[in-house]
Amino acid sequence: MVALKQQHLAAGGPKMGAEKLIIRTEKVRFIDILSMLFLRRPITSYPFVEAGDQTAADFGSTPGDWFVALTQLIQKALAGAYYPALMIGAVVKFLLNFIALNNGILGIFLNIFRCKVVIPLNREAPNFRSMIAMIDGRTELKPLPVGGGPDDRRLQVVGVSVGISNSLRRRCRQGGHGGEDDYYVDAVAEPSSGECGSTSVPLVQQQYVNGRLIRLRTFSVFEVTVMAAKIAYENAAYIENVVKNVWKFNFVGFYSCWNKFVGDHTTQAFVMTDKASDASVVVVSFRGTDPFNMRDWSTDVNLSWLGMGAMGHVHVGFLKALGLQEEDGKDAARAFPKAAPNAAGGKPLAYYKLREVVKEQLGKHPSATLVVTGHSLGGALAGIFPALLALHGEQDVLDRLLAVVTYGQPRVGDRVFSDFLRARLRVEMLRVVYRYDVVPRVPFDAPPVAAFAHGGTCVYFDGWYKGAAIAAGGDEPNPNYFDPRFLLSMYGNAWGDLFKGAFLWAKEGKDYREGTVSLLYRAAGLLLPGLASHSPRDYVNAIRLGSIAAMEA
Repeated sequence: MVALKQQHLAAGGPKMGAEKLIIRTEKVRFIDILSMLFLRRPITSYPFVEAGDQTAADFGSTPGDWFVALTQLIQKALAGAYYPALMIGAVVKFLLNFIALNNGILGIFLNIFRCKVVIPLNREAPNFRSMIAMIDGRTELKPLPVGGGPDDRRLQVVGVSVGISNSLRRRCRQGGHGGEDDYYVDAVAEPSSGECGSTSVPLVQQQYVNGRLIRLRTFSVFEVTVMAAKIAYENAAYIENVVKNVWKFNFVGFYSCWNKFVGDHTTQAFVMTDKASDASVVVVSFRGTDPFNMRDWSTDVNLSWLGMGAMGHVHVGFLKALGLQEEDGKDAARAFPKAAPNAAGGKPLAYYKLREVVKEQLGKHPSATLVVTGHSLGGALAGIFPALLALHGEQDVLDRLLAVVTYGQPRVGDRVFSDFLRARLRVEMLRVVYRYDVVPRVPFDAPPVAAFAHGGTCVYFDGWYKGAAIAAGGDEPNPNYFDPRFLLSMYGNAWGDLFKGAFLWAKEGKDYREGTVSLLYRAAGLLLPGLASHSPRDYVNAIRLGSIAAMEA
């Protein structure tokens, strides 16, 4: 009966009631988890489950499966570790910064002798680094080779044939695509077409084929987005220093935003443009999952969702991080109204604040386009942000959207959400996944209770940075992480990543030399395969060293 209802709904049948499934993990008891595994009671019958009337009718007697029970166990463990992890994280970050700011262990003793010991008490200082920056301290953007072309092995597509004559390329550049220091979309067209910037070529191919790249000055859009996603983990002063003094871009602002359901500033993002005047691009980058914040990790795996009308079912935790107002599964306009709610002083809501800043910057820079990015939890927010713009009819912003590129992004919605994005956005979202990274494999795709699905084009890299573009919402291998058929491969890859991390510099140069912190983090992957693969370091390496093979959907 449930299957028939699901078929009816998928076919576009009317939904008159509220659609939501909120699992209150704090109310879940161990006996409830056992009940889900063995008694197979209807999922909506548990007191810790809040289901909309439409959802309850759709599910009927559908029980919670083992993925639901496993998720509750994981969230219970994360909740128990919340305060210890915060304290451990604070100590670890203090010690690592103490060592780094004093130039190592020997430097500490020398500075003690000189009475010049640096103590990192100000966590908002531009030289205070997060755990992510301790794992990968690189800040410089790596420029493309002059002129791009086949020598740019980092960004080639393997197995795709798209030609263009040199004379046509020259005409396209002379016709307004700009010079070396300007943003441009280089020509992508067949020689016979005589047209520039053919939209028939998918975005992933436009960015990779033989140097005909979407570029920010002399940098590929992938280089800029992966580095922006990486530094988004840092404090405001650190980010501003890198953007202004290292990248020579224009720093617009850093925004720490309020989550009314948590009662804290849980969402951070920054905005930059490539130039202070007459900019060509506006970049929004969301901060991702803090390694020591178990609440962030719990949000990533949470199975709760909310019906958002035409948007489909969307992960409720990510909606809350962006500024959700009500857990209303019947009226999306009430849950997430178009008009910005009155925010209390110092408590901006992420979606509304960033929408305001983006519109202001696009108005200030008439030729600019918009790029949205993020890693981990930040990637989830980057994926939902343009969907909310589409839901609210912000077509003037969407018409200038150039790219949405996420790294290690968890699932954020169901197939309806993915189809909504594909239909409403002028570009295909690109979702980069490295090896067995655990985060893109959560929350579990556990239909019908939680039918989470990825959308957009998946750019999947293996451990040696050989990539494949998997189109049409295709998934990476081992999509729910716990498939026993992949166990040996996952542990083998964890050992391979540790070995590669130790010796990659010998082949690729000093930029790829890893320190003790990075190698210890990789060693954690020997205990939990896929954890170390979530590090932004491998995503940066994949963008700089990887090649892409186009795959059929």
